[in-house]
This record gives sequence, C-alpha cells and structure tokens, in this order.
Amino acid sequence: MQDILSNIARFDQCRIAVIGDLMLDEYLWGHIERISPEAPVPILNVIRRESMLGGAGNVVENLRCLGVRVRVFGVVGHDETGEQVRSLLKSHGANLTGVVSDPNRRSTRKGRLMSLEHGQQVFRLDEESTRPVHGEIEDRLINLILTEAADAQAIICSDYIKGVLTEPVLGAAFSVARGGGIPSIVAPKDSNPHKYRGASILMPNSRELAQLVGARVDGNDWLNDSARRSIEELGLGALLVTRGSEGMSLFENVEGNVRRVDIPTKARSVYDVTGAGDTAIAAFAAALASGSDRESAAHLANFAAGIKVGKRGTAGVTSTELKEYIREEDGRRQELQNGVGPRSVPRVVEIAAGRTGVF
Repeated sequence: MQDILSNIARFDQCRIAVIGDLMLDEYLWGHIERISPEAPVPILNVIRRESMLGGAGNVVENLRCLGVRVRVFGVVGHDETGEQVRSLLKSHGANLTGVVSDPNRRSTRKGRLMSLEHGQQVFRLDEESTRPVHGEIEDRLINLILTEAADAQAIICSDYIKGVLTEPVLGAAFSVARGGGIPSIVAPKDSNPHKYRGASILMPNSRELAQLVGARVDGNDWLNDSARRSIEELGLGALLVTRGSEGMSLFENVEGNVRRVDIPTKARSVYDVTGAGDTAIAAFAAALASGSDRESAAHLANFAAGIKVGKRGTAGVTSTELKEYIREEDGRRQELQNGVGPRSVPRVVEIAAGRTGVF
C-alpha cells in the first residue's frame, strides 16, 4: 500500500500521451412546461448550458486532475466546436501540439437536452464526422505521434470509432511505445480486434470484450476463454476488464500462461457511472507511468473508479482524494484482518491451455 501511495506522489512528474477521438459534450438544462402547438413534443425552456470535454478529452481531463503532464493527439474541424475543444484542453493545461485541424471535418459535439424537473435527458443531438482520417491529415497526425510522443512514459489510445484511430495511426502509437519500452493502453470500442494488434494492454468493459471476440456474456467461463483468446491472438501483455459492480479482472501473460486477478469493487455508493471508464484508464496509465506493476496499477484504477461513481456529474478524481481514499480502505482492511469483520482478498486464477485453477 505504501508503494502505491509513493507512486501517486510521483504523478506530477509523469508524462502521458493521449491519442484518440476528441469530443465536446454539451448539456442544455431547462424546464418542460408545455407541449408544442406545432407538434406533439415537449418544449424545453433552456436556462443553463454546460460544455465539457468528452471522449479522449475526458481522459485528458482525468489525467490532469491527477496531476499528470499530458500531450494530446487528435483531429478537430475548423469550426466553433473544435475551438471549444481546444480552449477546454488548454484550460486544463494539456499540450496541444499534437492536435491537427481538418477544414473538411466537422468536430464531434453531443448536445443533450436535460429536464430539471425529471433530472434526466429528454433528447440528444449529435453533430460529427466519423469517416476515417486519411491522406495529408492522417500523415500529419502520424508524424506528430512519431516525433512528439517519444518522450512519454505511457500512451493511451481512446477509441470512440469517430475516425481518428485508424490502423496506421494506431500502428504509429504502438511503434513508439515498443521503441521506448513503455506501455500502450487501448480503450477499445471497435469490433475489429486485429485493429489493436501490437498494443501492450487492452482495457475493455465486459460488453466490449464480448464484442471483440464474438462471445456471449454468460457465466464466468466466457471471460476466461475470451481473455485468453485476446491475449494469444493479439499478442497482448495484459488485459484489464472493467466489470461494473463486480469490480475488475486483470489477465496477464506470464510465461505462456494467463494469470487472472479479480479485484472487488471499491465503490461505497453509486450516484453516476458516466465517465468511470475514462477515470479508470487514466489512473491505470498514471500508475504504470509512475513505476507501478500492472496488478498494483489495476488496484489503483479500481480505487479511482470507486471514487468517481460516488460523485455526481463529471468531476474528476484528484491525487489527494485518491490518497485519502486508499488510506481509509487500508484502515478498513487492517480492521478486517484483526477480526472485526470477514476478510476479502483478490482471487488469483491461472488459465493454461484451457485449464482453470484457483490457488
């Protein structure tokens, strides 16, 4: 535990490159007081607007909340949305030299109409271009990655299938990571698994993993089989699966066998799960960049996600919050070990050639 806390203290010295789909999330809050006379739809009287970073931008914001130095790589259009994305990234202190402007592209904006009376979304408006980047724009992005990401201590690829993470772009990211001996961590949304060949670590949720391998989420065996297949077929060093209320499962390639560690959720209360995955991957990457091993980094990511889902809205998790939370959890663990309550420890499993054993 002390090693984890020491690594958190080094977050402000870490450098991480984030490559992916940058978006703007806009929330329009208002009152629904009547039905339109023009059509049988409610009228939302907007009284408040909120704009924040979405997609890879949310990963950047989470890293900056942890104190990590971040260089961003992505593509935005020559439009108001693109300028807002740039402005928000700059306000968080991120380095934008890797952000390319494409005059023929529309930046991604997701507008959500929110009812104050009901506290929920009533409609969503999407403006975006999702075609894969190509030609000069793709070449510029790749060149920037090859030259500007080389001093990073970890690379995060955040894929929302909006066209930025093409196979050549991912290939450049993985090449830089291999050349520098640093981890490349991918949040995969695409159903094409071969797109991610060459990554060090994939970090999907259960649904995304099932989509990658064409499996059905059923019982526990599917998870072992799917993880082993992904690691073997894509040459991964590890797979970290986020499983909601069931916590996380880390699968590591250890001398040809796949070692599994189940980490129970640390959430004390759940108010809002939005953005928890981005918080988890940011904390995981920061921990690896600071010198943690994968298992310790997974525990740290689990702590961060536990804090995030206990917050309302989009606020990130800070290093101070993380340290306080871990100290509290360590105190609880010691009490349990002293007989105050039932003891709970991570379960370690090894999967070898289709055999599953617990030890």
